Amino acid sequence: MLDQSFFEENYQIILDYLNQSGSVSIVKIDRDLNIQDYNQVFSDTLGANLNISGMSLWNLILPEDVAVLKSAIENDQPQVHFTIQYNNQPGINMAGHLVGSGDKYLLFCERTKISDDTIIQEISKLNNQMANITRELNKKNITLEKANATINKLLKIDSLTQISNRQHFMDYFRKMHAYAYRRSLPLSLVMADLDHFKNINDHYGHQVGDQVLIAFASLLQENSRAEDLAARYGGEEFIVLLVHADLEQGYVQAERMRNSMEIMEFGEQKIKATASFGVAAFENNETIEQLIGRADQALYQAKKAGRNRVCRAGQGE
Repeated sequence: MLDQSFFEENYQIILDYLNQSGSVSIVKIDRDLNIQDYNQVFSDTLGANLNISGMSLWNLILPEDVAVLKSAIENDQPQVHFTIQYNNQPGINMAGHLVGSGDKYLLFCERTKISDDTIIQEISKLNNQMANITRELNKKNITLEKANATINKLLKIDSLTQISNRQHFMDYFRKMHAYAYRRSLPLSLVMADLDHFKNINDHYGHQVGDQVLIAFASLLQENSRAEDLAARYGGEEFIVLLVHADLEQGYVQAERMRNSMEIMEFGEQKIKATASFGVAAFENNETIEQLIGRADQALYQAKKAGRNRVCRAGQGE
């Protein structure tokens, strides 16, 4: 261990030698941490052309490190660690030795080197943080996807009957119509209307009327295949698209629906309700509007013929 007298006798020699070092920062300070001198390495470490002579380390290091250096001077502790921080610049971690006595101290320090273990730990920490962020984003994306799915479903269904609404039906109808046209495939359309529905509402109330609408919608859906589509067309009128079904197949399916409706009972009063059906099959490259018009005309014929029956397009005309 070198004594104080050796340091004082060889102060300038030691200072000149260290001044030539390319990595060691040297700062001469007093007991109050006022800077009296410094070498080029320390200036380069700051990364700015600052004239810091006469300044205090108080202005260049973290506040908590001021107490560390003051304690090192007071308690004759040579090893010090502190962080340079000024003008909102990124912190620079330093480690070194403090040598001196009275009102003259030399601070020899270097940037602390990051070990491989530390780097691995930091990378691992960042990876964990990124994984947490990714998980949170995935959760939010799943929630958003569910919300979008719910919104899309609400846009496609009738709020009362929970089957497809008219807009969704027409979108699907256009696709299937184009497909049937290109492939020359059969396609049938069923128009259905509840008989004397106004009387049901007037005599038994709208709550019973709603029960009838819901049950009829469910009946139409249950009697449709996966590729078919039943929808509420408006009020008490419904429509069913039968894919790969000709006129006779459409008639048979509509008759099955009519018969199922005829035997059902509704409300505490166990009232009966019936429905009329009109069926038309796609032919002669007709448009969607033309096919709907012919099915609607067939429904009109069923009503005219006494209701609670199925009429094919062209029947009775």
